[in-house]
Amino acid sequence: MTVVALSGLRGGVGTTSMVAALGFALHGLQQRVLMIDLHPRNLLRLHCNLALDATRGWATAEQDAEGRWSEALFEVVEGLYLLPFGRLEVGALNEQAQEWTQRLQQLQAHFDWILLDMPAILPGGQPGGPALPEPVTRIRVLEADAACHALLSTEGAGDDFLLVNRFDPISQLQRDLLLLWGERQGKLIPQVIHRDEAMACALAWKSPVGYYAPDSLASHDVRSLATWLLAQGAQG
Repeated sequence: MTVVALSGLRGGVGTTSMVAALGFALHGLQQRVLMIDLHPRNLLRLHCNLALDATRGWATAEQDAEGRWSEALFEVVEGLYLLPFGRLEVGALNEQAQEWTQRLQQLQAHFDWILLDMPAILPGGQPGGPALPEPVTRIRVLEADAACHALLSTEGAGDDFLLVNRFDPISQLQRDLLLLWGERQGKLIPQVIHRDEAMACALAWKSPVGYYAPDSLASHDVRSLATWLLAQGAQG
């Protein structure tokens, strides 16, 4: 089993959409995949055709008198599963969020890949969300813009991989930043995800982009990313 934790270098870079798209792409490569939402905003469910008013999730299940976090598991299609966060009142998040080291060990026999949707990193370069076991493949999602460049320059990226999302090859700034990062950032993933309206439309259809628009540029990019991750796992 390979655990991949995705978080944004900053908020609003499309991390949740990327988790859903990558999960669907890996499933298309005959992998057993579980996507876990570790973000209190509980948005990953919206890419998996769950109702807007759905409140069930691993965090809410733990609050029930006899609830278990695993009871919130949702089968998207055969071999592709989602564990939503759930909807909690403000300030209700409890210590259960810090128990994922043991939980991931319990899940490892059932899945080939577990993808974690993590909150954006905290000041100082520390990932948001619960502590995780090692080894975990960590990917920071970013855009080729001045804000992300400033964060990379001041806080760095540690040993995490960097994935450029919403890349627009027409933009001179984005091309320059991608070239600069390629020279300075040793763990920049060679596959970028191009800016594509299909990614935004997929969320409106409550589905991953690979399901909504399988022939779109973004879908091809994400499938290439999934293949690259599989190759990385084989090399490891």
